[in-house]
Amino acid sequence: MRQTAHGRVLLLATALAWTWVWVGGAVFPGTARATFIPQERVPTNSPVYRDLERLVATYDRTPNALSTRPLRLGEILAYLNSLAIEYPSAAQDPAMIRVRRALDPEAPGARAPLVKVKGDADEIATASPYASLVYNDDPKNRPDLNRDYRVGVQVAASLDSNSVFVFNGYEGTASQGGRGTPNFGTLNAVIQGVDLNSWMDEAYGEVTVSRVRMLFGHASLRWGPGRDGTLALSDAAPPLDMIRGEAGFARKWRGQWFVALLDPGPQTYLAGHRLSWVIHSDMTLGLTELARFDGTSQGLLYFIPVVPYSFWEKRPKSVPAGAVPGDTTGLAMGKNNVLAAVDLTWGVRRGLRLWGEFMVDDISFSSDYKPDMIGYQAGAEQRWVLGTLGADRPSRAASLSIEYNRVNNYTYSAWHGHNFESDGYPLGFVLGPDVMQVAAEAGYEQGANVELRVRAELRRKGEGEVGQPWLPAQGKADASAISGIVERDARVAAQVIYTPCRMVRLEATVGAASFKNEDHRNAGTESAVPFRLAARLEW
Repeated sequence: MRQTAHGRVLLLATALAWTWVWVGGAVFPGTARATFIPQERVPTNSPVYRDLERLVATYDRTPNALSTRPLRLGEILAYLNSLAIEYPSAAQDPAMIRVRRALDPEAPGARAPLVKVKGDADEIATASPYASLVYNDDPKNRPDLNRDYRVGVQVAASLDSNSVFVFNGYEGTASQGGRGTPNFGTLNAVIQGVDLNSWMDEAYGEVTVSRVRMLFGHASLRWGPGRDGTLALSDAAPPLDMIRGEAGFARKWRGQWFVALLDPGPQTYLAGHRLSWVIHSDMTLGLTELARFDGTSQGLLYFIPVVPYSFWEKRPKSVPAGAVPGDTTGLAMGKNNVLAAVDLTWGVRRGLRLWGEFMVDDISFSSDYKPDMIGYQAGAEQRWVLGTLGADRPSRAASLSIEYNRVNNYTYSAWHGHNFESDGYPLGFVLGPDVMQVAAEAGYEQGANVELRVRAELRRKGEGEVGQPWLPAQGKADASAISGIVERDARVAAQVIYTPCRMVRLEATVGAASFKNEDHRNAGTESAVPFRLAARLEW
């Protein structure tokens, strides 16, 4: 989104003013307390979810639909409160303390938003400025060096308990990844010749009408339990411009559905619906269906949550060439690409959590041949609470986890062009198709402030990419075989995370990596020392 020069200067001045007030508040802290807005959604890339997964593994109790993210702040706090009642010792768990101080301004080490305006009734508005810096030197990125520097503010407002409006805008440098800042160049930069542009992470409004929550705006979704990424709908993609509905029923069921505009030019869309069932307090099942389709006139049909998407392709219709801009064949509106997935999380016992996902792209029950365009994932985590650091002080904890991911070639792509991608990023697994990855991690939590992690990873990536489909003219193909010249990536890394309070999060990661056949060239083994430094300051 390009902005006028006056608008960019105004936004930068506002951000700098917030930062000045923020620093002043940090040096001369006040005593006023406030509450966050319970209806506000916790972004899908928040570290809060990693701590929630730790709590699920430790106490064998799952918050409703943890694999259907984002969750609302209020329902996360309700889960923490119920967990503390059932397991009083959980109050000193490092993960519990970190989540509480991130979401509850009354918790020790927490801090209320810098600005809070409260009306006579339920209306409330908050503003939280922040600055974040990421410096990542890693050969797996293209280019190798990624700088992501931002200064911004998140504003949230609510007219009553049934509504919330959120805007997270910032000034930032161009950076990689689906949640990165697009590369606008320097011609329209805030400061002439400097890579610093206005952008937004999320901007949405959500209202509740008769127990159905409707969201309109720019936001991210993540469906599935994966640690390193989900297979059907992942937050590896950029935030989507969407209309989303959500409803809970029969206490243990939750449905969510959406239609998102990917590109207004050729009228490309993504639709999805998901049903989550909390089978037991320690087991959750999720069923997902996604569809890639074109044509604005079809959007309302795909927003109907109870109709399988394959029905809309089969319905009788007349599809003239040119009905969708750039399409001269009529296939854009006449075809869709449907992907289905099922996932399960299971707390086997206190301390042990298992999860898995199985995904099928372009599922068909006809006799026509298609290769096995599938993906599957399996993971496990064991966590131990080791005892307290002293009277009325946080516990220590240790954990071990492992996850395996496999996505066959040709997955996420279709011969008629309805591919599961947005702005060049896959909507599913972050590494795309034609890949195998296995990763193991050991973690240690020294109270709530210090985390140590050691990670080992092995990855094999073929030449298949999103947008390279199987074509019927090719005949039979073995999609399960990793194709072409296979890249091999083996690495180990150690990470230190320091979070003394809600306002500060510091990370440092360093490791050793071995690469073979980089960029799918017949090349020998190369080594590197990737490292990453990150800091986030937030009021």
